[in-house]
Amino acid sequence: MSTLFLTGFFVAGVFTAYTTFLMLITWPNRKNARYKQVKYFGASISSAAVLFLLFWVTADDHEFIPAEMMYATPESLSTVEEQASWHITSELGQVTVDHNDVIRNLEFVENNEEQFTELHASLTTEDNVTTELIRSSTMNRTARVLQRLSQIEEVDIIHLNWDLYYEPEYGPGEFDTILKMTVFNEQLRNIEWESLEQFDAELIATEYWEKPELSAVVNEEKAGS
Repeated sequence: MSTLFLTGFFVAGVFTAYTTFLMLITWPNRKNARYKQVKYFGASISSAAVLFLLFWVTADDHEFIPAEMMYATPESLSTVEEQASWHITSELGQVTVDHNDVIRNLEFVENNEEQFTELHASLTTEDNVTTELIRSSTMNRTARVLQRLSQIEEVDIIHLNWDLYYEPEYGPGEFDTILKMTVFNEQLRNIEWESLEQFDAELIATEYWEKPELSAVVNEEKAGS
């Protein structure tokens, strides 16, 4: 969503530059034109300011926003996959801004030998303006999804992958995995979500990997502090 607001801001900025030029060259005849160019300029610069404010608000995903603690799943959801799909799409929607499916793959596995169950979820995260915003917003989505999935009692272990859709300079668009993690559901149930201010997936995961470009953002933040 922040990308759309930023695009709108750039368009409004171009229109503001045009109306500024138009206002300057027609300034001597402003009264005859009933200040029409001045009104256009005021409307365009106001639109640019509003769009920039909306971009700033929607792009700031550093603060963790917890979902509600408990959800009553519909009785029609008989399988774990159906429950997990309902939780994920209820929280993130069915498609991204780029019209890609949020859920790329979802599978529930019962391991009879070691007596534990596993939920494998491959999801699509949203693109953003900077790598830092991609990482912070993906962390936010991770927390909200895990908080939801932790309410499925049949699941012991959650394997969560995040893919990012991008379009190269040449050729069709592709999906790139930017984060993988494995976490025990028991660990998630011990988290006090309502008092959680910032979420760090690496601290709770038994296995964790993120794309080096994302790790570089964290290292820069630590070096700066």
